[in-house]
Amino acid sequence: MAERAHPHDKGFQNTFFGLINNPYRKALFERYSYCNEYIIQKEVIDVPCGTGWGTSLLKNARNIIGIDIDQDSIDFAKNMYKSDKLKFQVGNMKKLNLADNICDVLICLEGFEHVSQQTGQEFLIETKRVLRDNGIFIMTCPIIKKGGLHSGNPHHIYEYPEEELLKILNENFYCIRIEEIENPDNPIIRFIGKNC
Repeated sequence: MAERAHPHDKGFQNTFFGLINNPYRKALFERYSYCNEYIIQKEVIDVPCGTGWGTSLLKNARNIIGIDIDQDSIDFAKNMYKSDKLKFQVGNMKKLNLADNICDVLICLEGFEHVSQQTGQEFLIETKRVLRDNGIFIMTCPIIKKGGLHSGNPHHIYEYPEEELLKILNENFYCIRIEEIENPDNPIIRFIGKNC
């Protein structure tokens, strides 16, 4: 969810400019905790997983695969989070290098804005391919409200206007739940959809 965030990252410590509750750390934990309700005894993929910190917060899944394009991040995750149920591998949102119908839940927390619109479309096709029938897609993504501006985050390749993002998601998945959540920067859409 955060750009290569890891537990030793000063920007994600419990204190943040003297504040006890770091808003970025709080958001990271909240997003992954929210997913736990949907993954009990499920086969789960988390992409992009960054350094695996968020992925390690997922609990009670049957198995979890964290995928990220960055080899150093995957190496960090493999060394930091060791579990028989948790695997990490290098992959690309355009091509997940996984078999068809391999998972029950695919999670993408604030990764969609880090790729181009074209790659985003390819990622949604890949998501549908690797999800089983009626599998669940959980996504959070910053949005630009009508009249709003880009967050200014230089790592965000494309921030979606709210209407554009909702249209794309609803064209690809049956919407189970959608909500807007507060974020330290731009507002975030949390989308839960069923593969159809």
